[in-house]
Amino acid sequence: MNNIGNHIEIERLGSQAGTAIMNRNNIAENPISQSKLPIERRRVEFTLDDVTEKYYYRGNPQVSAFFASLSVGFPPGEAEFIKSVKLFEDQITDPKLREEVKNFAHQEAHHSFQHKLLNQKLNELGYQTGGIDNVFKEKLARREKQWSPQRRLARTVSAEHITATWAHWALGSEEKMQHFPTSMRHLLQWHAIEEIEHKSVAFDVYQQCVGDRRLLNWVYRHFLYFEFPLSLTLTTRALLKQDNYKPTAEDRRVFKDFLFAKKDGMVSSLWPHYRAFTKQGFHPWALDDSGLVDDWKGTLSPYFAH
Repeated sequence: MNNIGNHIEIERLGSQAGTAIMNRNNIAENPISQSKLPIERRRVEFTLDDVTEKYYYRGNPQVSAFFASLSVGFPPGEAEFIKSVKLFEDQITDPKLREEVKNFAHQEAHHSFQHKLLNQKLNELGYQTGGIDNVFKEKLARREKQWSPQRRLARTVSAEHITATWAHWALGSEEKMQHFPTSMRHLLQWHAIEEIEHKSVAFDVYQQCVGDRRLLNWVYRHFLYFEFPLSLTLTTRALLKQDNYKPTAEDRRVFKDFLFAKKDGMVSSLWPHYRAFTKQGFHPWALDDSGLVDDWKGTLSPYFAH
C-alpha cells in the first residue's frame, strides 16, 4: 500500500478506535494535576516594528518560510486545542485541574491573537497566507464532525508535547534564536514560556477522562511521524513557491543547520524528548524545565501586563 493508502487506512482505523475506548486500558484511577508551575494569565504586546524583511531570519528564505508556516497554523490549531480539552471539562474531578483548564484556554486564546498579528505583518511583507489558513480551518472542521472527542483530545495531547518540546528548545538555544528580529524572538519566547507552564494540562485531562494509553501512543506516532512533518513541509513549500524560489547551496546549509545541527538543531537535538512520550510512565513534567521558565520570565517581564 502506498503512503496515501496508508494514511487513509490510519484515518479509518483511528476513527473506529476513538469510539470504543472509554473503559479500555484506563490508567488514571486516581488522577490529579501534576503541573509544576502556575499557569499565569498575561496580556502582552509586541510591536513587530523591527520585522521589516520577508526573509527575516539571516536572509534565509527557507527558515523564514518555515516559521511563517508555523505561525499561520497556530490560531486554528490552538482554537482546536481549547475545544478538545473543554469537551471533557464536566468530567474533571480535580479542582486544581479544572482551574488549570481555564487558564490553559486563556493562554491559548492569547497565543492565537498574537500570532494573528504576526501573520498580518508577514502578509504585509509578501507572504500570502490566507489560502493556507483556510486549508487548516477546513481540515479541523472536518475532524470536528468525524473524529471522536477522545481522539481529538489525544491529538491535542500529542501536539502539546511537540510544542512544549520546541518551547524548551526556544528558551535554551540562544545561538539559533538570536537571528530572529528582537520583537519576533521575544514573542516566540513568551509563547514558549506559556507552552511550558501548561504543558501537562491536556495530558492530565486525558489521563483522568480517557486514560487509554494505547490510543494516545498511536495518535502521537501518527502526528509525530506523518501529519505534522507533512503539513509543515507542504505549507513551507507553498510559501516558497509564491516567489518561484530555488534554494542556493548556502540557503540549504543554513536551513539544514537550523533543523539538524547535532548540538542544537530544532529537530535533531530533541529526538530523545520526542521518543520519551511513548515510554511507560511518561508524564510531560518528567522534563522539569521550570528553572528555564523562571530565568526567562525576568527577561520578558517588560512585555507582560497581568
